[in-house]
Amino acid sequence: MNPTFWQRIDGLARSACPFTITLLLTIFFLIPLHIPNLSEVVPSVLLISVFYWTLYRPDLMPIWAVFGLAFIHDLLAGTLLGVGPFILLLFCLALNGQRKFLAQAPFAVLWISFFILSSLAFTVQWIMIYLLETGTPDFRPVLFQNLTTVAVYPAFSWVFALIQRSLLKG
Repeated sequence: MNPTFWQRIDGLARSACPFTITLLLTIFFLIPLHIPNLSEVVPSVLLISVFYWTLYRPDLMPIWAVFGLAFIHDLLAGTLLGVGPFILLLFCLALNGQRKFLAQAPFAVLWISFFILSSLAFTVQWIMIYLLETGTPDFRPVLFQNLTTVAVYPAFSWVFALIQRSLLKG
């Protein structure tokens, strides 16, 4: 039996859920609040979301979606265009190599793995900015942003797991 029009719309909406949630969170966390130095400690929800959805639902977070999200982030954040997509594509490549192991791992192993991968991503980002811009960028904001990103990962992971269980069965 062929699905009805509304069933197809429902399926499409559910499939777009990880991309849409990631896009909305990215935009929300880029809203300027005019608090000094806040941008240096705001967690990278894009990195958290890409990690979670690439790990558990790679069919709903394909590589082209990761590229698009990172490119949109670079545009909205006013950072060097291309650095974000490059970092996130490397991040996904590293994650895909360990996906079978990590998808079955206990949460502590997952969190440590996220810490290692995010630290590498932030370090490569700092190196690329160092190479592409004049002067030496301060490493402290990168360190603090990485630490806050790792610190809030469990909360976002829990929310994403609830979304996955309730909306994305299958």
